[in-house]
Amino acid sequence: MDASVEENASHQTESECKLAKSEEAEKPSNSIGLLPVMIFLAATVTTAVMVELLPHASKVFPWSFSDSIEDQQQPPPTYAIFGRSPTEEHLVHVVKVLEMFGYQRVGVNESWNLLWAHDYPFLSFSSLKNLGQHQVVNHLPGCGYLTNKVDLCTTQLPFLPRAFRLPAQREEFLDYASDNPQALFVQKHNEHRHIKVRAPADIALGSNDSFVQEFVQRPFLVDGHKFDIGVYVVITSVNPLRAYTYSGDVLFRYCPVKYHPFDAENVDKYIVGDDYLPTWEVPSLRKYYNRFGGSMRTVFEAYVRDQGMEPAKIWPQVEHIIRTTIATKERDIVNILRSYKTHNFFDLMRFDLFIDEDLKVFLMEANMSPNLSSAHFKPNSLLYEQVLYSVFNLVGIRPLTAASGTFEMITADKNLATDLNKCAVYDCDKSCNREECHLCLQCLSGTEYKMLQQAHEEHLHRVDMKRIIPQPIHDLKSFHIVEKTANMTKRNAWMTRWFYNKCQFDAAWCN
Repeated sequence: MDASVEENASHQTESECKLAKSEEAEKPSNSIGLLPVMIFLAATVTTAVMVELLPHASKVFPWSFSDSIEDQQQPPPTYAIFGRSPTEEHLVHVVKVLEMFGYQRVGVNESWNLLWAHDYPFLSFSSLKNLGQHQVVNHLPGCGYLTNKVDLCTTQLPFLPRAFRLPAQREEFLDYASDNPQALFVQKHNEHRHIKVRAPADIALGSNDSFVQEFVQRPFLVDGHKFDIGVYVVITSVNPLRAYTYSGDVLFRYCPVKYHPFDAENVDKYIVGDDYLPTWEVPSLRKYYNRFGGSMRTVFEAYVRDQGMEPAKIWPQVEHIIRTTIATKERDIVNILRSYKTHNFFDLMRFDLFIDEDLKVFLMEANMSPNLSSAHFKPNSLLYEQVLYSVFNLVGIRPLTAASGTFEMITADKNLATDLNKCAVYDCDKSCNREECHLCLQCLSGTEYKMLQQAHEEHLHRVDMKRIIPQPIHDLKSFHIVEKTANMTKRNAWMTRWFYNKCQFDAAWCN
């Protein structure tokens, strides 16, 4: 009994008070009163009942403790690998990062959480049309619309050198060659082998599954070497589109032989092969890379500045090319996805580009399963593992946290709700018929709620991934949302408006 209770208990006799004080003094100093115990028990029972009964308990309790006994008893997440190569040296870094995250490997026909497919898996496994909620695959059904060289390069986009499918566009090619007598061409196949510059008269016009593409003859050179640029791209969602580029670095690969004097018979002058010249062996780049610790991208930019040019003009072109290319092929991919029950897919690809002497950027191709092997060049291992670390975190494949005893935030309603004034003005909690209500929390369907939830979690776990779709907002005042969304699909416009709304209140969401 404490002092305040004694003072207010007027019915207690003086002797009773003295007795009470005497007993109080004899109690251990660490005793706990009955009232706190009852409050604690009541709170525990109430919490347990709410977690059990509420269908959205995670929204009420936005923090989950990952070090519970139940979590520790759960089996670790699993991954499987699908590929036709007899060796797996090209997957060494994939395996290393996944096992560092605590994932365990199983067979492709066992129960897995992640299927990492080096080859296109959807023709081999019909079960991928009915993925479980906790399964994910590293390719998109229909991604061939982007990575098939014939399909991509014969798409008429301004940043693709003019190309013609053979033999279907034979006459169109001959007319173009006649109108451009100085033009040179390369003939390519989907296998991307045996490419050589040829005059129009030397093109095999009857070849199937091939195309002929104009050769850009004025490339930007570094110490006389032609090169290409590999930008890692991740598509995390289609309809609505969300795509990211890896911003930590860019893969630069230089031809081993100098471009001039040009000789079409020496492909090492203009074609990047497996034994390319790495950045750290290019004389003018070596000092920036080895002595000053630059990345492949930053040392190249330093070289461009040394030539009196501005490299900053390159990267907006790169983002525009990637964004436009993906958007152009989205409808085709969406049509393929219609036959899939769940869309638990993401796609890591590499867009290969090159630059002319005016710093104009051209797209060469998009690689479905880009090389992530450091067998030729050991220093590239850091790049590949950093790319994988960022990609995995972005798409929800993250290190196990059970041993760390840390808390992890879960996305809640307040993180998704935007444009509250508009929702109130149009009474969107009473009727969702107006277009202005389509982003109001009360009007979201279950599917839409999940889309925004995924977009929010991607934003929280981007690491070195930079969002390019929806387009970043570099200047909120000059970003006209009505104009930007005018030609978009309904769902892409919806997602873009959500990011725009988030950007208005937090600059971190603008990019």
